[in-house]
Amino acid sequence: MVQDIENFIDKILDQKVGILAWIGGFSGIITLRVFIEFFLASKALSIESIESIIIEFVHNFLFFALAVISIWSILSFFLKVNPQKLSKLLFWSLWAILLPPIIDMVKTGGEVFWSFYIIGGPKFIFSQYISFISGLPSGIVYFGTKIIFALAIFFSGLLVFVKTKNLLKTFFSALAVYSVLFIMGAVPSLISFVYYFFDPSKKISEIQPYQVIQLFASPAPIFGVTFDNLKYAFSYNLEFLFFPALLFLLAILFFEIDKQKFIVLIKNFRLPQIIYHIGLFLVGLGLGAWKYPENFALNLFSIFAAFDLLLSVLLAWTASVVVNDLADLKIDSISNSSRPLLTGEISEKEYSAVGWILFFLSLFGAILISAKFAALLFVYQLLAFAYSAKPYRLKRFLFVATFVSALASLVIFFIGFALVSGDQNIQGLPWRVILLLLFCYTVSLPLKDFKDIEGDKADGIKTIPVFFGEEKGRLIVASGIFISFILSVFALNEFRLFWPAILSGSLSFIILTNKKIHPRNLFWWIMGVVVLYGMVLVKVVFLKNLEL
Repeated sequence: MVQDIENFIDKILDQKVGILAWIGGFSGIITLRVFIEFFLASKALSIESIESIIIEFVHNFLFFALAVISIWSILSFFLKVNPQKLSKLLFWSLWAILLPPIIDMVKTGGEVFWSFYIIGGPKFIFSQYISFISGLPSGIVYFGTKIIFALAIFFSGLLVFVKTKNLLKTFFSALAVYSVLFIMGAVPSLISFVYYFFDPSKKISEIQPYQVIQLFASPAPIFGVTFDNLKYAFSYNLEFLFFPALLFLLAILFFEIDKQKFIVLIKNFRLPQIIYHIGLFLVGLGLGAWKYPENFALNLFSIFAAFDLLLSVLLAWTASVVVNDLADLKIDSISNSSRPLLTGEISEKEYSAVGWILFFLSLFGAILISAKFAALLFVYQLLAFAYSAKPYRLKRFLFVATFVSALASLVIFFIGFALVSGDQNIQGLPWRVILLLLFCYTVSLPLKDFKDIEGDKADGIKTIPVFFGEEKGRLIVASGIFISFILSVFALNEFRLFWPAILSGSLSFIILTNKKIHPRNLFWWIMGVVVLYGMVLVKVVFLKNLEL
Protein backbone atom coordinates (compact mmCIF):
# COMPACT_ATOMS: atom_id res chain seq x y z
CA MET A 1 0.00 0.00 0.00
CA VAL A 2 2.74 2.44 1.02
CA GLN A 3 4.72 1.47 -2.08
CA ASP A 4 1.72 2.15 -4.32
CA ILE A 5 1.30 5.56 -2.74
CA GLU A 6 5.00 6.28 -3.21
CA ASN A 7 4.85 5.25 -6.87
CA PHE A 8 1.86 7.52 -7.39
CA ILE A 9 3.65 10.45 -5.71
CA ASP A 10 6.83 9.83 -7.71
CA LYS A 11 4.81 9.93 -10.90
CA ILE A 12 3.44 13.35 -9.97
CA LEU A 13 6.83 14.62 -8.82
CA ASP A 14 8.30 13.78 -12.22
CA GLN A 15 5.95 16.32 -13.81
CA LYS A 16 6.34 20.08 -13.65
CA VAL A 17 3.99 23.02 -14.09
CA GLY A 18 5.27 26.25 -15.65
CA ILE A 19 5.18 29.40 -13.57
CA LEU A 20 2.65 31.21 -15.79
CA ALA A 21 0.33 28.18 -15.76
CA TRP A 22 0.74 28.01 -11.99
CA ILE A 23 -0.18 31.67 -11.52
CA GLY A 24 -3.10 31.35 -13.95
CA GLY A 25 -4.44 28.28 -12.14
CA PHE A 26 -4.02 29.86 -8.71
CA SER A 27 -5.75 33.08 -9.83
CA GLY A 28 -8.60 31.03 -11.29
CA ILE A 29 -9.09 29.12 -8.04
CA ILE A 30 -9.16 32.37 -6.03
CA THR A 31 -11.70 33.81 -8.49
CA LEU A 32 -13.92 30.74 -8.02
CA ARG A 33 -13.69 31.06 -4.25
CA VAL A 34 -14.71 34.72 -4.35
CA PHE A 35 -17.57 33.77 -6.70
CA ILE A 36 -18.80 31.17 -4.20
CA GLU A 37 -18.69 33.60 -1.29
CA PHE A 38 -20.31 36.52 -3.14
CA PHE A 39 -22.85 34.77 -5.35
CA LEU A 40 -23.56 31.14 -4.34
CA ALA A 41 -23.93 31.27 -0.56
CA SER A 42 -27.50 31.75 0.69
CA LYS A 43 -26.35 34.75 2.73
CA ALA A 44 -23.58 35.81 0.42
CA LEU A 45 -21.22 38.67 1.20
CA SER A 46 -22.88 41.92 0.21
CA ILE A 47 -21.47 43.81 -2.74
CA GLU A 48 -21.30 47.48 -1.84
CA SER A 49 -19.22 48.21 -4.93
CA ILE A 50 -16.76 46.63 -7.33
CA GLU A 51 -14.19 47.75 -4.77
CA SER A 52 -15.48 45.16 -2.28
CA ILE A 53 -14.98 42.32 -4.77
CA ILE A 54 -11.46 43.54 -5.60
CA ILE A 55 -10.54 43.72 -1.91
CA GLU A 56 -11.85 40.21 -1.22
CA PHE A 57 -10.05 38.81 -4.28
CA VAL A 58 -6.75 40.49 -3.38
CA HIS A 59 -7.04 39.48 0.26
CA ASN A 60 -7.77 35.83 -0.57
CA PHE A 61 -5.01 35.82 -3.17
CA LEU A 62 -2.41 37.13 -0.72
CA PHE A 63 -3.52 34.96 2.22
CA PHE A 64 -3.50 31.68 0.32
CA ALA A 65 -0.40 32.55 -1.69
CA LEU A 66 1.52 33.11 1.53
CA ALA A 67 0.20 29.87 3.02
CA VAL A 68 0.87 27.75 -0.08
CA ILE A 69 4.39 29.12 -0.69
CA SER A 70 5.28 28.60 2.99
CA ILE A 71 4.11 24.97 2.86
CA TRP A 72 5.91 24.53 -0.45
CA SER A 73 9.20 25.63 1.12
CA ILE A 74 8.66 23.45 4.20
CA LEU A 75 8.06 20.32 2.13
CA SER A 76 11.03 21.10 -0.07
CA PHE A 77 13.23 21.45 3.03
CA PHE A 78 12.16 18.19 4.67
CA LEU A 79 12.17 16.19 1.43
CA LYS A 80 15.51 17.66 0.32
CA VAL A 81 14.21 18.24 -3.21
CA ASN A 82 14.16 21.23 -5.53
CA PRO A 83 10.83 23.07 -5.05
CA GLN A 84 10.20 22.75 -8.77
CA LYS A 85 9.68 19.00 -8.34
CA LEU A 86 6.71 19.77 -6.10
CA SER A 87 5.05 22.16 -8.57
CA LYS A 88 2.57 19.64 -10.04
CA LEU A 89 1.64 18.24 -6.62
CA LEU A 90 1.05 21.69 -5.14
CA PHE A 91 -0.81 22.74 -8.28
CA TRP A 92 -3.37 19.98 -7.83
CA SER A 93 -3.66 20.74 -4.12
CA LEU A 94 -4.94 24.25 -4.92
CA TRP A 95 -8.45 22.86 -5.33
CA ALA A 96 -8.54 22.50 -1.54
CA ILE A 97 -8.86 26.31 -1.35
CA LEU A 98 -12.45 25.95 -2.59
CA LEU A 99 -13.46 23.41 0.04
CA PRO A 100 -13.83 25.58 3.21
CA PRO A 101 -16.80 27.67 1.98
CA ILE A 102 -18.35 24.60 0.35
CA ILE A 103 -18.08 22.60 3.60
CA ASP A 104 -19.55 25.56 5.49
CA MET A 105 -22.48 25.72 3.08
CA VAL A 106 -23.16 22.01 3.53
CA LYS A 107 -22.87 22.29 7.31
CA THR A 108 -25.06 25.39 7.72
CA GLY A 109 -27.51 24.93 4.88
CA GLY A 110 -25.96 27.44 2.54
CA GLU A 111 -24.11 30.01 4.65
CA VAL A 112 -20.40 30.76 4.94
CA PHE A 113 -18.60 32.43 7.82
CA TRP A 114 -17.11 35.79 7.08
CA SER A 115 -13.92 35.83 9.15
CA PHE A 116 -11.32 33.10 9.42
CA TYR A 117 -8.93 34.95 11.73
CA ILE A 118 -8.22 34.10 15.36
CA ILE A 119 -8.50 37.30 17.40
CA GLY A 120 -7.35 37.61 21.01
CA GLY A 121 -4.59 38.31 23.51
CA PRO A 122 -1.34 36.34 23.95
CA LYS A 123 -2.76 33.79 26.41
CA PHE A 124 -5.77 33.10 24.21
CA ILE A 125 -3.63 32.74 21.07
CA PHE A 126 -1.26 30.36 22.84
CA SER A 127 -4.14 28.27 24.18
CA GLN A 128 -5.57 28.00 20.67
CA TYR A 129 -2.22 26.92 19.28
CA ILE A 130 -1.72 24.06 21.75
CA SER A 131 -5.36 22.95 21.42
CA PHE A 132 -5.51 23.02 17.61
CA ILE A 133 -7.90 26.02 17.67
CA SER A 134 -10.52 23.84 19.32
CA GLY A 135 -11.95 26.42 21.70
CA LEU A 136 -13.22 28.96 19.17
CA PRO A 137 -16.89 29.86 18.76
CA SER A 138 -18.23 28.67 15.41
CA GLY A 139 -18.78 32.20 14.13
CA ILE A 140 -15.10 33.15 14.31
CA VAL A 141 -13.41 30.46 12.23
CA TYR A 142 -14.79 28.51 9.31
CA PHE A 143 -15.80 24.93 10.04
CA GLY A 144 -14.37 24.18 6.63
CA THR A 145 -11.12 26.00 7.29
CA LYS A 146 -10.37 23.89 10.36
CA ILE A 147 -11.09 20.70 8.41
CA ILE A 148 -8.88 21.74 5.49
CA PHE A 149 -6.13 22.80 7.86
CA ALA A 150 -6.23 19.32 9.40
CA LEU A 151 -6.15 17.65 5.97
CA ALA A 152 -3.23 19.84 4.84
CA ILE A 153 -1.25 18.88 7.93
CA PHE A 154 -2.09 15.19 7.53
CA PHE A 155 -1.22 14.93 3.86
CA SER A 156 1.97 16.99 4.30
CA GLY A 157 3.11 14.59 7.01
CA LEU A 158 2.06 11.61 4.89
CA LEU A 159 4.09 12.86 1.94
CA VAL A 160 7.20 13.30 4.08
CA PHE A 161 6.74 9.88 5.69
CA VAL A 162 6.23 8.07 2.37
CA LYS A 163 9.32 9.68 0.84
CA THR A 164 11.67 9.58 3.86
CA LYS A 165 10.30 6.78 6.12
CA ASN A 166 11.49 8.98 8.98
CA LEU A 167 9.01 9.49 11.82
CA LEU A 168 10.93 12.42 13.28
CA LYS A 169 10.91 14.31 9.98
CA THR A 170 7.24 13.44 9.55
CA PHE A 171 6.36 14.88 12.95
CA PHE A 172 8.34 18.08 12.57
CA SER A 173 7.17 18.69 9.00
CA ALA A 174 3.54 18.32 10.12
CA LEU A 175 4.23 20.63 13.07
CA ALA A 176 5.84 23.20 10.76
CA VAL A 177 2.85 23.14 8.39
CA TYR A 178 0.45 23.48 11.33
CA SER A 179 2.49 26.38 12.73
CA VAL A 180 2.45 28.20 9.38
CA LEU A 181 -1.31 27.77 9.00
CA PHE A 182 -1.89 28.87 12.59
CA ILE A 183 0.31 31.92 12.17
CA MET A 184 -1.64 32.87 9.03
CA GLY A 185 -4.89 32.47 10.97
CA ALA A 186 -3.65 34.49 13.93
CA VAL A 187 -1.62 37.06 12.00
CA PRO A 188 -3.69 40.13 12.99
CA SER A 189 -3.23 39.30 16.67
CA LEU A 190 0.47 38.55 16.24
CA ILE A 191 1.05 41.82 14.36
CA SER A 192 -0.80 43.64 17.13
CA PHE A 193 1.56 42.15 19.71
CA VAL A 194 4.57 43.44 17.76
CA TYR A 195 2.90 46.83 17.23
CA TYR A 196 2.13 47.36 20.91
CA PHE A 197 5.60 46.17 21.88
CA PHE A 198 6.83 49.44 20.36
CA ASP A 199 3.76 51.42 21.41
CA PRO A 200 3.73 51.67 25.22
CA SER A 201 0.10 52.82 25.29
CA LYS A 202 -0.98 49.20 25.87
CA LYS A 203 0.59 46.22 27.58
CA ILE A 204 0.84 43.18 25.34
CA SER A 205 -0.38 40.90 28.13
CA GLU A 206 -3.56 42.98 28.47
CA ILE A 207 -4.53 43.17 24.79
CA GLN A 208 -8.19 42.37 24.19
CA PRO A 209 -9.83 41.16 20.95
CA TYR A 210 -11.59 44.50 20.38
CA GLN A 211 -8.20 46.27 20.47
CA VAL A 212 -6.86 44.03 17.71
CA ILE A 213 -9.97 44.77 15.67
CA GLN A 214 -9.62 48.49 16.35
CA LEU A 215 -6.06 48.47 15.07
CA PHE A 216 -6.95 46.84 11.75
CA ALA A 217 -10.63 47.56 11.17
CA SER A 218 -10.73 51.30 11.81
CA PRO A 219 -10.93 53.05 8.44
CA ALA A 220 -8.28 55.75 8.37
CA PRO A 221 -6.84 57.80 5.50
CA ILE A 222 -3.68 56.42 3.91
CA PHE A 223 -2.04 59.78 3.36
CA GLY A 224 -4.50 61.37 0.90
CA VAL A 225 -6.29 58.13 -0.04
CA THR A 226 -9.54 57.78 1.89
CA PHE A 227 -11.11 54.42 2.63
CA ASP A 228 -14.30 54.51 4.68
CA ASN A 229 -15.69 51.01 4.16
CA LEU A 230 -15.81 49.65 7.72
CA LYS A 231 -16.65 46.10 6.65
CA TYR A 232 -13.60 45.71 4.43
CA ALA A 233 -11.13 47.91 6.35
CA PHE A 234 -9.73 44.84 8.14
CA SER A 235 -8.84 43.10 4.87
CA TYR A 236 -7.71 46.34 3.22
CA ASN A 237 -5.20 47.16 5.95
CA LEU A 238 -3.88 43.61 6.24
CA GLU A 239 -3.12 43.54 2.53
CA PHE A 240 -0.49 46.27 2.98
CA LEU A 241 1.51 43.94 5.24
CA PHE A 242 0.86 40.80 3.17
CA PHE A 243 2.22 42.17 -0.11
CA PRO A 244 5.89 42.66 0.89
CA ALA A 245 5.73 39.33 2.73
CA LEU A 246 4.58 37.68 -0.51
CA LEU A 247 7.43 39.23 -2.50
CA PHE A 248 9.90 38.06 0.14
CA LEU A 249 8.62 34.47 0.05
CA LEU A 250 8.55 34.45 -3.76
CA ALA A 251 12.17 35.61 -3.81
CA ILE A 252 13.13 32.79 -1.41
CA LEU A 253 11.24 30.22 -3.50
CA PHE A 254 12.89 31.41 -6.73
CA PHE A 255 16.28 31.33 -4.99
CA GLU A 256 15.65 27.74 -3.86
CA ILE A 257 14.57 26.69 -7.36
CA ASP A 258 17.55 28.17 -9.20
CA LYS A 259 20.10 30.15 -7.20
CA GLN A 260 22.23 31.04 -10.22
CA LYS A 261 19.37 32.48 -12.29
CA PHE A 262 18.05 34.40 -9.31
CA ILE A 263 21.41 36.11 -8.72
CA VAL A 264 21.87 36.80 -12.44
CA LEU A 265 18.46 38.47 -12.70
CA ILE A 266 18.99 40.59 -9.58
CA LYS A 267 22.31 41.85 -10.98
CA ASN A 268 20.67 42.64 -14.31
CA PHE A 269 18.02 45.02 -12.97
CA ARG A 270 20.23 48.15 -13.27
CA LEU A 271 21.04 49.61 -9.86
CA PRO A 272 21.38 53.20 -11.19
CA GLN A 273 17.87 53.11 -12.62
CA ILE A 274 16.49 51.53 -9.45
CA ILE A 275 17.95 54.43 -7.44
CA TYR A 276 16.57 56.84 -10.05
CA HIS A 277 13.03 55.44 -9.71
CA ILE A 278 13.21 55.46 -5.91
CA GLY A 279 14.25 59.10 -6.15
CA LEU A 280 11.37 59.96 -8.51
CA PHE A 281 8.83 58.42 -6.16
CA LEU A 282 10.27 60.02 -3.02
CA VAL A 283 10.53 63.46 -4.63
CA GLY A 284 6.87 63.20 -5.65
CA LEU A 285 5.95 62.04 -2.16
CA GLY A 286 7.94 64.87 -0.59
CA LEU A 287 6.39 67.51 -2.82
CA GLY A 288 2.95 66.11 -2.02
CA ALA A 289 3.71 66.32 1.70
CA TRP A 290 4.86 69.92 1.25
CA LYS A 291 1.74 70.87 -0.72
CA TYR A 292 -0.74 68.91 1.45
CA PRO A 293 0.82 68.70 4.94
CA GLU A 294 -2.57 67.88 6.46
CA ASN A 295 -2.56 64.56 4.55
CA PHE A 296 0.92 63.52 5.61
CA ALA A 297 0.06 61.40 8.65
CA LEU A 298 2.41 58.54 9.40
CA ASN A 299 1.06 55.34 10.90
CA LEU A 300 1.65 51.61 10.49
CA PHE A 301 -0.58 51.26 7.45
CA SER A 302 0.38 54.49 5.66
CA ILE A 303 4.07 53.54 5.94
CA PHE A 304 3.42 50.09 4.51
CA ALA A 305 1.15 51.52 1.79
CA ALA A 306 3.95 53.84 0.64
CA PHE A 307 6.42 50.95 0.81
CA ASP A 308 4.08 48.71 -1.23
CA LEU A 309 3.65 51.41 -3.85
CA LEU A 310 7.42 51.92 -4.05
CA LEU A 311 7.87 48.15 -4.48
CA SER A 312 5.26 48.23 -7.25
CA VAL A 313 7.17 51.02 -8.99
CA LEU A 314 10.39 48.99 -8.84
CA LEU A 315 8.58 45.89 -10.12
CA ALA A 316 7.25 47.97 -13.02
CA TRP A 317 10.79 49.14 -13.79
CA THR A 318 12.21 45.60 -13.71
CA ALA A 319 9.38 44.43 -15.99
CA SER A 320 10.38 47.17 -18.46
CA VAL A 321 13.98 45.92 -18.26
CA VAL A 322 12.80 42.53 -19.49
CA VAL A 323 10.96 44.12 -22.42
CA ASN A 324 14.01 46.23 -23.28
CA ASP A 325 16.45 43.31 -23.10
CA LEU A 326 14.28 41.11 -25.32
CA ALA A 327 14.02 43.92 -27.89
CA ASP A 328 17.70 44.97 -27.70
CA LEU A 329 19.51 41.70 -28.34
CA LYS A 330 21.41 43.14 -31.30
CA ILE A 331 22.49 46.25 -29.39
CA ASP A 332 23.46 44.30 -26.27
CA SER A 333 25.52 41.81 -28.29
CA ILE A 334 27.87 44.74 -28.98
CA SER A 335 27.52 47.03 -25.95
CA ASN A 336 26.36 44.74 -23.14
CA SER A 337 27.47 41.23 -23.98
CA SER A 338 27.43 40.13 -20.33
CA ARG A 339 23.66 40.32 -20.03
CA PRO A 340 21.99 36.97 -19.19
CA LEU A 341 20.14 36.49 -22.50
CA LEU A 342 23.43 36.74 -24.39
CA THR A 343 25.44 34.57 -21.99
CA GLY A 344 22.77 31.88 -22.18
CA GLU A 345 22.24 31.92 -18.40
CA ILE A 346 18.51 32.28 -19.00
CA SER A 347 16.39 31.49 -22.06
CA GLU A 348 14.13 33.98 -23.83
CA LYS A 349 11.07 31.94 -22.81
CA GLU A 350 12.07 31.96 -19.13
CA TYR A 351 12.96 35.64 -19.26
CA SER A 352 9.65 36.51 -20.86
CA ALA A 353 7.81 34.59 -18.12
CA VAL A 354 9.73 36.58 -15.49
CA GLY A 355 8.67 39.79 -17.23
CA TRP A 356 4.99 38.84 -17.15
CA ILE A 357 5.22 37.96 -13.45
CA LEU A 358 6.87 41.28 -12.63
CA PHE A 359 4.25 43.11 -14.70
CA PHE A 360 1.41 41.35 -12.88
CA LEU A 361 2.93 41.93 -9.44
CA SER A 362 3.50 45.64 -10.11
CA LEU A 363 -0.19 46.20 -10.94
CA PHE A 364 -1.27 43.90 -8.12
CA GLY A 365 0.73 45.84 -5.55
CA ALA A 366 -0.58 49.19 -6.80
CA ILE A 367 -4.24 48.17 -6.76
CA LEU A 368 -3.91 47.35 -3.05
CA ILE A 369 -3.95 51.08 -2.36
CA SER A 370 -6.16 52.34 -5.18
CA ALA A 371 -7.09 51.42 -8.74
CA LYS A 372 -5.76 54.78 -9.94
CA PHE A 373 -2.21 53.79 -9.01
CA ALA A 374 -2.57 50.56 -10.96
CA ALA A 375 -3.81 52.62 -13.92
CA LEU A 376 -0.81 54.96 -13.67
CA LEU A 377 1.62 52.04 -13.57
CA PHE A 378 -0.14 50.52 -16.55
CA VAL A 379 0.43 53.78 -18.44
CA TYR A 380 4.08 53.62 -17.38
CA GLN A 381 4.34 50.08 -18.76
CA LEU A 382 2.71 51.13 -22.03
CA LEU A 383 5.22 53.97 -22.44
CA ALA A 384 8.10 51.60 -21.62
CA PHE A 385 6.80 49.10 -24.18
CA ALA A 386 6.34 51.77 -26.85
CA TYR A 387 9.88 53.00 -26.16
CA SER A 388 11.58 49.60 -26.47
CA ALA A 389 9.52 47.13 -28.48
CA LYS A 390 8.13 46.77 -31.95
CA PRO A 391 6.01 47.90 -33.70
CA TYR A 392 6.62 51.32 -32.11
CA ARG A 393 10.21 51.13 -30.87
CA LEU A 394 10.28 54.88 -30.33
CA LYS A 395 13.86 54.76 -29.08
CA ARG A 396 14.87 54.83 -32.77
CA PHE A 397 13.88 58.49 -33.11
CA LEU A 398 16.06 61.35 -31.96
CA PHE A 399 14.55 63.40 -29.10
CA VAL A 400 11.27 61.41 -29.27
CA ALA A 401 12.93 58.60 -27.32
CA THR A 402 14.07 60.78 -24.44
CA PHE A 403 10.73 62.63 -24.37
CA VAL A 404 8.83 59.33 -23.99
CA SER A 405 11.24 58.25 -21.26
CA ALA A 406 10.69 61.60 -19.57
CA LEU A 407 6.92 61.07 -19.65
CA ALA A 408 7.38 57.64 -18.05
CA SER A 409 9.55 59.22 -15.35
CA LEU A 410 6.91 61.88 -14.77
CA VAL A 411 4.30 59.15 -14.20
CA ILE A 412 6.38 57.75 -11.32
CA PHE A 413 6.71 61.25 -9.87
CA PHE A 414 2.92 61.69 -10.18
CA ILE A 415 2.34 58.42 -8.29
CA GLY A 416 4.34 59.64 -5.30
CA PHE A 417 2.61 63.04 -5.38
CA ALA A 418 -0.90 61.58 -5.81
CA LEU A 419 -0.44 59.26 -2.83
CA VAL A 420 -0.39 62.33 -0.57
CA SER A 421 -2.64 64.63 -2.58
CA GLY A 422 -5.32 61.93 -2.73
CA ASP A 423 -8.49 63.00 -4.56
CA GLN A 424 -6.71 66.17 -5.63
CA ASN A 425 -4.52 64.00 -7.87
CA ILE A 426 -2.02 66.38 -9.51
CA GLN A 427 -4.28 69.43 -9.63
CA GLY A 428 -2.26 71.14 -6.93
CA LEU A 429 1.01 70.61 -8.76
CA PRO A 430 2.17 73.90 -10.36
CA TRP A 431 2.44 73.68 -14.13
CA ARG A 432 5.89 75.28 -13.93
CA VAL A 433 7.13 72.35 -11.84
CA ILE A 434 5.67 69.82 -14.30
CA LEU A 435 7.34 71.55 -17.26
CA LEU A 436 10.62 71.85 -15.35
CA LEU A 437 10.63 68.13 -14.54
CA LEU A 438 9.68 67.19 -18.10
CA PHE A 439 12.56 69.29 -19.43
CA CYS A 440 15.03 67.97 -16.84
CA TYR A 441 14.17 64.33 -17.52
CA THR A 442 14.29 64.84 -21.30
CA VAL A 443 17.77 66.41 -21.29
CA SER A 444 19.30 64.18 -18.59
CA LEU A 445 18.09 60.72 -19.62
CA PRO A 446 20.51 60.54 -22.60
CA LEU A 447 23.18 59.93 -19.93
CA LYS A 448 22.40 56.22 -20.24
CA ASP A 449 23.00 56.25 -24.01
CA PHE A 450 26.73 57.05 -23.95
CA LYS A 451 27.68 53.50 -22.97
CA ASP A 452 25.66 52.03 -25.88
CA ILE A 453 26.97 54.15 -28.76
CA GLU A 454 28.35 51.29 -30.85
CA GLY A 455 25.38 49.00 -30.30
CA ASP A 456 22.82 51.74 -30.98
CA LYS A 457 24.68 52.75 -34.13
CA ALA A 458 24.64 49.18 -35.42
CA ASP A 459 20.87 48.89 -34.79
CA GLY A 460 19.97 52.26 -36.31
CA ILE A 461 19.02 53.90 -33.01
CA LYS A 462 19.34 57.68 -33.26
CA THR A 463 20.41 58.79 -29.79
CA ILE A 464 22.12 62.12 -29.10
CA PRO A 465 25.63 60.58 -28.79
CA VAL A 466 25.06 58.49 -31.95
CA PHE A 467 23.73 61.38 -34.06
CA PHE A 468 26.13 64.08 -32.85
CA GLY A 469 29.07 61.93 -31.75
CA GLU A 470 30.27 61.37 -28.21
CA GLU A 471 32.11 64.67 -27.83
CA LYS A 472 29.31 66.92 -29.09
CA GLY A 473 26.76 64.68 -27.39
CA ARG A 474 28.42 65.21 -24.03
CA LEU A 475 28.43 68.97 -24.66
CA ILE A 476 24.71 68.98 -25.59
CA VAL A 477 23.63 66.92 -22.56
CA ALA A 478 25.91 68.91 -20.26
CA SER A 479 24.38 72.16 -21.51
CA GLY A 480 20.86 70.80 -21.02
CA ILE A 481 21.58 69.75 -17.45
CA PHE A 482 23.20 73.12 -16.70
CA ILE A 483 20.09 74.89 -18.00
CA SER A 484 17.91 72.56 -15.88
CA PHE A 485 19.62 73.70 -12.70
CA ILE A 486 19.15 77.36 -13.65
CA LEU A 487 15.49 76.86 -14.60
CA SER A 488 14.78 75.33 -11.18
CA VAL A 489 15.41 78.76 -9.63
CA PHE A 490 12.64 80.35 -11.72
CA ALA A 491 10.24 77.40 -11.67
CA LEU A 492 10.31 77.32 -7.87
CA ASN A 493 10.45 81.13 -7.66
CA GLU A 494 13.27 80.89 -5.14
CA PHE A 495 16.23 83.11 -6.01
CA ARG A 496 18.24 81.97 -3.01
CA LEU A 497 18.90 78.87 -5.10
CA PHE A 498 20.67 80.89 -7.80
CA TRP A 499 24.27 80.38 -6.70
CA PRO A 500 23.79 76.71 -5.64
CA ALA A 501 22.20 76.14 -9.06
CA ILE A 502 25.09 77.84 -10.86
CA LEU A 503 27.61 75.79 -8.89
CA SER A 504 25.77 72.48 -9.40
CA GLY A 505 25.17 73.14 -13.09
CA SER A 506 28.81 74.09 -13.67
CA LEU A 507 30.07 71.03 -11.80
CA SER A 508 27.77 68.78 -13.85
CA PHE A 509 28.97 70.43 -17.05
CA ILE A 510 32.61 69.79 -16.13
CA ILE A 511 31.89 66.16 -15.25
CA LEU A 512 30.04 65.42 -18.47
CA THR A 513 32.61 67.03 -20.73
CA ASN A 514 35.51 65.27 -19.01
CA LYS A 515 36.46 62.37 -21.29
CA LYS A 516 38.45 60.74 -18.51
CA ILE A 517 35.19 59.75 -16.84
CA HIS A 518 33.93 56.51 -18.38
CA PRO A 519 30.38 56.70 -19.83
CA ARG A 520 29.21 53.95 -17.43
CA ASN A 521 30.21 56.13 -14.46
CA LEU A 522 28.59 59.36 -15.59
CA PHE A 523 25.31 58.58 -13.79
CA TRP A 524 26.97 58.22 -10.39
CA TRP A 525 28.87 61.48 -10.69
CA ILE A 526 25.80 63.44 -11.80
CA MET A 527 23.67 61.71 -9.16
CA GLY A 528 26.08 62.94 -6.49
CA VAL A 529 25.71 66.53 -7.69
CA VAL A 530 21.90 66.23 -7.86
CA VAL A 531 21.73 64.83 -4.32
CA LEU A 532 23.82 67.71 -2.97
CA TYR A 533 21.68 70.26 -4.78
CA GLY A 534 18.55 68.49 -3.59
CA MET A 535 19.71 68.82 0.02
CA VAL A 536 20.19 72.55 -0.47
CA LEU A 537 16.79 72.81 -2.17
CA VAL A 538 15.07 71.02 0.72
CA LYS A 539 16.71 73.33 3.24
CA VAL A 540 15.93 76.51 1.30
CA VAL A 541 12.44 75.75 -0.03
CA PHE A 542 10.75 73.01 2.00
CA LEU A 543 12.07 73.78 5.47
CA LYS A 544 11.39 77.47 4.99
CA ASN A 545 7.75 76.72 4.18
CA LEU A 546 7.46 74.35 7.12
CA GLU A 547 8.66 77.13 9.43
CA LEU A 548 5.98 79.41 8.04
